[in-house]
Amino acid sequence: MRNFLKNSIDILFDKSLIVSGLCLIILTAVDISNINEWKANFFGINDFQYGRIIYYLTMIFAFIFGIISVLSGKEISKLEKDNNEKSIKINDLESKLNEVVNETNELFNSYLKLLVKNLGFTHKERISVYKVYQNRFKLIGRTSVDPILMEIGRSEYPLNEGFIGKGWREGEYFINDLPEITTGRNGLNNYYNRVNSIHPIPRDVIENMKMRSRTFFIYRINGYDGNPRAVLVFESLNENSFAKEFIIDKLNGVKQPLVMFIEKNNGILITENLLGI
Repeated sequence: MRNFLKNSIDILFDKSLIVSGLCLIILTAVDISNINEWKANFFGINDFQYGRIIYYLTMIFAFIFGIISVLSGKEISKLEKDNNEKSIKINDLESKLNEVVNETNELFNSYLKLLVKNLGFTHKERISVYKVYQNRFKLIGRTSVDPILMEIGRSEYPLNEGFIGKGWREGEYFINDLPEITTGRNGLNNYYNRVNSIHPIPRDVIENMKMRSRTFFIYRINGYDGNPRAVLVFESLNENSFAKEFIIDKLNGVKQPLVMFIEKNNGILITENLLGI
């Protein structure tokens, strides 16, 4: 019973504007129909003016719920103002976070450009960095002398697909003699069959690749705690373009800054939360 009364009161207060409006309608009806002049004999009382009781009760309800409606309106206006102010602050924070993410990504790509120069890579080579996020590889950095090769195809990959998946599991993977893709379908078939025989990969992935490299070196990067974090992908359109030992030797002097960039690169998480992905 107590809960019923409480819920009923809450509903009345919540719908105070509607109740106030109904009371005004009832008051109008009372005035038009002269209900306030209704009389009857009740409990031995002659000419009991029950119409006036209805009239005054309706007035009291209209007055009370009218005040509640005004107070509720002010509270709603205050809440709307607070929400608008918070929305502006959130938008400002999102803009600043986007700026930080973009600046971090630009700094990381600038660092990769220095690595490209240090390795002596030409417009035939490319470096990509994939960080593991939610059990998938996410592209967090890519650079090449050729701007076309810098363009992003797929931004994410499954952990068990292609050379990236193989290098992730084994720590590193190197190959430098993939077949050249000649004109005609057989040329693509030879390339796909060779890649797929080493580690499974869907055919449509190969068909949609913008860069079908012949030399690959996949190198896994561990975090500060020793756990795997990301993979570096060095690739070239040429056969025998570089040696694995040469890449590893050049990485020895820059591995710690790379680990720092990869560990601190939370742009994936931030941007996906902002976009609701």
